[in-house]
Amino acid sequence: MSGGHIPFSHKGRSTLTAAPSKGSIRSMLKQIFNRIPSRWKFSSMIICIMIFISMLEFSIPQLTQYTIDDVIPGKEYDSLIWVGIGILFAAILLALLNYVNGYIVSKVGQKAIMNLRNEMYDHIQKLDMKFFDKNRTGDLMSRLTNDVNLLQQLISSSMLQVITDTVTFFAIAIYMLFINWKLTVVLLITFPFMFYLTRVFGKRIRLSFRSVQSSAGDVSNQLQDSLSGIRLIQSFTNEEFESRRFADRNHENTVANIKSVRLRSMFGPLIDLMNNLGLIAVIVFGAWQVMQGEFTIGLIVAFLAYLRLLQSPIRNFSRVISIVQQSAAAFERITEIMETQPGIQDKKTAINVPKITKQIEFQGIDFAYVEGVPVLRNLNLMIKAGQVTALVGSSGAGKSTITSLLIRFYDPQQGTIKMDGH
Repeated sequence: MSGGHIPFSHKGRSTLTAAPSKGSIRSMLKQIFNRIPSRWKFSSMIICIMIFISMLEFSIPQLTQYTIDDVIPGKEYDSLIWVGIGILFAAILLALLNYVNGYIVSKVGQKAIMNLRNEMYDHIQKLDMKFFDKNRTGDLMSRLTNDVNLLQQLISSSMLQVITDTVTFFAIAIYMLFINWKLTVVLLITFPFMFYLTRVFGKRIRLSFRSVQSSAGDVSNQLQDSLSGIRLIQSFTNEEFESRRFADRNHENTVANIKSVRLRSMFGPLIDLMNNLGLIAVIVFGAWQVMQGEFTIGLIVAFLAYLRLLQSPIRNFSRVISIVQQSAAAFERITEIMETQPGIQDKKTAINVPKITKQIEFQGIDFAYVEGVPVLRNLNLMIKAGQVTALVGSSGAGKSTITSLLIRFYDPQQGTIKMDGH
């Protein structure tokens, strides 16, 4: 048999390694979407609702323009009632559709997150002991609870509203170019700067949140270690030392949080500045066109409403970008776990271990937890069936290691473990 080859249900080993992929907002949403039951039927319904929402939002400025340009100059008093009814009807439908949209997406999204947490827990249980040697319990708990909770927060936030507003954005922009392309071009000049700011700050905020979540994992690790070993700490009166260690970890987490807060505080006002520049463009250039007789007052008012709809995706995204980037950073940490493959796997041809009737034999076993630091060297041991065998030795001599190799928590670097001669 080849070195490290263990027969029966432990037959063969196949070590698979995967470099964790970089998480992205697109891949994160795709992963959540793939876990939604009947996702295409669900998507079709949501798209239809979004289209109706966009049409209703578009209709209100149209009614406003009609009132200013036609109803008021013509003194059409009867039309005022119908305009008011139309706007009220559109507003009620908007409220209902936004409620239905938000509720359905949140409900379905929560089920997707539940499935993700279950898959993540099942996957962690299948990983080998080397994985748990390298990853501390506190950090794994943080990824399974806090990081997944951040994805829940993303679904329950106004992220859906950003998507709806984006659909409306393109419809309104095309219409505005058709009505008055000069004013629309002047207005849209500020948008490339807003997209650029969103991209730059988005990357920086995600990196800052990754530091926040990493430091939060360190805090959890320190807390888990301290509380699980509290008897030993108090026995050696080591409370002050442990308090300093915890304070250091807590300070690192605080510094990381302050950095992320600074970025978020800077991003919001810059987006508001760009939005106000667009407002100035509509008022100044639009008023000039009105005075030239190229535009009507009603269209100016409608354009101001359209401007709000155009800026709404950027404005909403600036509010939720911290949640989006925090969720993206959490998704990276989740992906690292989900893409990790166990170093010890059964071959497809492996068979179940029958009852051992003869002996278990260790032949020439070499093993080390850390490369270059051997625990066992050229171990040869035979244990007959039904025989009681005691392993005696000092701490660190390899007693527990032999048991771990037998039940295949680890594979030896060299040698063979045989059961009944196989």
